[in-house]
Formats: sequence, C-alpha cells, structure tokens
Amino acid sequence: MKLVKRLVTLFGVVTLLVTGCVLYLFNSDPVVINLVWLQIPATSLAVVLIATFFIGVVMGAIFVLLASMMPTKRKSLDG
Repeated sequence: MKLVKRLVTLFGVVTLLVTGCVLYLFNSDPVVINLVWLQIPATSLAVVLIATFFIGVVMGAIFVLLASMMPTKRKSLDG
C-alpha cells in the first residue's frame, strides 16, 4: 500500500511539472497587470495564470470552510 501511495504521489508531481512546463512554453508572453490601486510589472503570462489559479483555489477553500462553520436552522417535520 505504501508503494501505491508513493507511485500516485510521484505521478501527481510529474503531472504538475509537465503541465507547468507546457504552460510556460506556450504562454511566455509578458503581460502587465494594472489594477486600480496596484500595478504589477511585466510578468510571464504562465506565472500570472498559475498564480490566479492557486489564489482561486485558496479563496474557494476559505469560503467552503466559512460556509461549513455557519449554523443552519432546520424546521422540524413534526409541526
């Protein structure tokens, strides 16, 4: 079982590395992000895409955590 876990982890890491390399090779154009209060200098599009993906994953996890902690009121079926 330990070997299976290691192989699955290795497969996941290799998949992430290959995806990152392909993303970088096909999206190496520099982009400038200009927000109202912040301007980020020219950065590779691949870096921006990966950063926004991980920010979205973290924000989604935070929202799910907060939603799961909120109490819910249920009406009983007895009346």
